[in-house]
Amino acid sequence: MCCAHRRVAPHSGLLRKGVWPLRDLFRQLCNELAKGHLVPDIVPPTATFVFLLESPHIEELKHGAPVSGASGASMSAVLFGERYGRTPLGVMVKRNRDGQLGRPSLDRIGLMNVSNLPLQRAAYGGPQGDGRYAPLFERMSALRQANDRVSFQDPQLNALQEILVDHLRRRLDRLSARPLSFVPCGRFAQKFFRLADVHSELWRILENIPHPSYNNWRKPTYAAAVQGLYDAFHGEASARDGS
Repeated sequence: MCCAHRRVAPHSGLLRKGVWPLRDLFRQLCNELAKGHLVPDIVPPTATFVFLLESPHIEELKHGAPVSGASGASMSAVLFGERYGRTPLGVMVKRNRDGQLGRPSLDRIGLMNVSNLPLQRAAYGGPQGDGRYAPLFERMSALRQANDRVSFQDPQLNALQEILVDHLRRRLDRLSARPLSFVPCGRFAQKFFRLADVHSELWRILENIPHPSYNNWRKPTYAAAVQGLYDAFHGEASARDGS
């Protein structure tokens, strides 16, 4: 998730007291967790339509791809029809890439998370749920619930947010020379996309798209926004095909 930094002696008590530089310590802890819990983005060279979501969870860790659980299944159903809704979008996109299947509709899709590490403690299981990682997990949980805030009184929350923003900014920068439609899904992704502050004349940004969790893409409240997304996705395909 993060670039390697000088090692410090992590200890939950020191973290709470702010003895060690917070960013350095959080980066070290994240690097340790990444060894078994990192889910990379999937943005193949053929991608033109990139969905940005929050973070992986248990199903994403299992399949090694973003949106590989219920949210991804909802995305598949909305974009491609009900008969495809049994397979999460992340699973389809990864299978298409790894198997070099060359399916045009899937070749066009890129999938990213703001955080390549889970932000929910339940995704880690085992001994990581306690002890030296506990303060980090607490801040991860708090940050997920603070979509209306861009700064905090808690310096640990600010440090974690800065790490996530920096990490996202670097990945977006690498895509700035490519013509892409970006779809930040949900308030968390939309907030971090704004904070990353990366722009390109080659990008089109689809705004106000909800996160696909809790079947949001099928709710009347979001019908207009999701219909706009559907039209943009399939309209782009028609333009590329010359139809």
